[in-house]
Amino acid sequence: MQVNRSEGQESAPALSPLDSLCLKLNGAAFRLALQFGRCPAAVQVMLVYLSSRIVSWFIFSTVGLQQTFSPWKQGAMRYGEFVMIWDADWYQKIAQQGYPQTLPLDANGLVAQNEWAFYPLYPLLTRALMTVTGLPYETIAPTLSLLAGFGAAWLLYRLFHLCCQRASGSLGADINKGNWHSTALWAVAAVSFCAVTPVLQTGYAESLGLLFLIWTLLYLVQGSYTLMLVPALLAALTRPVGVPLGAAVGIWWLVCWFRDYSDRKPQHGAVLEALGATSRQLVSALIVCVFAFIHPAHAWLVTGRFDAYTATETAWRAGGEHVLPFMPWVHQSQHYLGAAGPLVLVVALLLFFTALLSRTVRSSLPLPLQLWVWSYALYMLIFFNPQSSTFRLLLPLFALYLPLVILSSSRAYRGLLVLSGAALQFGWVGWLWHWKQLPGGGDYPP
Repeated sequence: MQVNRSEGQESAPALSPLDSLCLKLNGAAFRLALQFGRCPAAVQVMLVYLSSRIVSWFIFSTVGLQQTFSPWKQGAMRYGEFVMIWDADWYQKIAQQGYPQTLPLDANGLVAQNEWAFYPLYPLLTRALMTVTGLPYETIAPTLSLLAGFGAAWLLYRLFHLCCQRASGSLGADINKGNWHSTALWAVAAVSFCAVTPVLQTGYAESLGLLFLIWTLLYLVQGSYTLMLVPALLAALTRPVGVPLGAAVGIWWLVCWFRDYSDRKPQHGAVLEALGATSRQLVSALIVCVFAFIHPAHAWLVTGRFDAYTATETAWRAGGEHVLPFMPWVHQSQHYLGAAGPLVLVVALLLFFTALLSRTVRSSLPLPLQLWVWSYALYMLIFFNPQSSTFRLLLPLFALYLPLVILSSSRAYRGLLVLSGAALQFGWVGWLWHWKQLPGGGDYPP
C-alpha cells in the first residue's frame, strides 16, 4: 500500500485572505525599504521630508473642509485657502503694501497690532518672486515655504550627521560609524513629523527662518565663523532669533578664548595672545549681535519711535503691557493653574533644564549647539509671552530631537517617536489652526 505522506507529516493549512494580504504587504514594504536604502542620502532625506509634507497636506485638507465660519471665509476652505490664514495675512500685507510709517494706536492710546511685528525677508522674497513670475501671493508664499523646508531638511541632516560623528567617541557602540546616517535620518524624520511642522508649508516665515538658522548653526559647529555671517544675517531678518543667536555665538567665543588662554598660561601675555588667536571669531560674534538690532532699528527709522518694534510686539499681550522679564510666564501659570501655577512652572523648568544637563544631551550635541538651545530657551523665558503660539515658537529647539532619537536604537521606539508627532499634527491643526469663535471673541492663535 502506497503512503502519500509520512507519519506525523501534515499538509500546510491554507492561508486566509487576510493573512495572504498581510504577507503581500510585508513583502512590498520590505522591497520598498530595500530600494529606499539604496538611494543616496540626499534622496532619502528628501523622501522623508516629502512624506511628512504629504501627511500635513492631508491633515490640512481634512480639517479645512470642517471650517464653517472664520474671518477669512464663510464656509469650508480648500487646502490652498486654509494654509494662507492667520499670520499669513500680515506677511501678505507687507509684501503688497510695505510697513506702515506711522504706528496705529488703539482706543487707549497704546500701539495696536501692526506689520512691524513681522520680519521683512520672507515678504520681500515673495514680492520679488511675484514680480518675476507674475504668480499671485497665495501661490508664491506656500511654495517658497515648501521649497525652503526641503533645503532646511538637508542641512538638518548634515548637522545631525556631524553631531553623530563627533558623539561617536563618547556614546560608544550606540553611535558607531555605521549608524551615523540612520541616526541622523531618524532625527530628521522626527523633526519633520513633529506636531507643529505643518506650519512649514503655510504662508509663514518658519521654513525660511529654519533654513537660515540651521545653516548658521552648521557653520558654527564646523568653526566657519566668517561663512556663518551670511546665513546669520538672513536668519535675523526672517525670524526673531538674532538675540539668542548672538548670545550663543558670543558665549561660544568666550569658551574658545578661555580654552586657548588655559592652554597658554602661565605664559606671559597669555590673555592677549589668546585674544589674538580668537580675534576673527570675536569679530564674527560681535557682527552677529549687531544683526539682532537691524529690524528694530529699521522700525525706529521709519516710524520715528525708538521702541516701535517692542511696542508692537507687546500689542499682542492683554493690555499691551511692557516687556517684564519672566513675569508673563508667572502670570500665565497663575491664570491657567491658579495659586499652584508658579510652583508647577518651576518644577517644569527644573525638569527641562535638568534634561539639558543629561549625559545624552551633552554627549550627542556639540557645545555650540547646546549653547544655542540654552540661549533660545532662556530668551523665550525672558521675553516671550506664553500662549497657544508658543508651541510653534519652540520649533528652533529642533536639536533636542537628536538626543531623543539616540536614547534608543530600537526601530519601534524611533518609529513611535515619528508616528506620535504625526498624530499630534491633527491636534495642532484641528485645535489651533482651525478657527473657532471663543465666547469672548477671536480664537487662540497657532
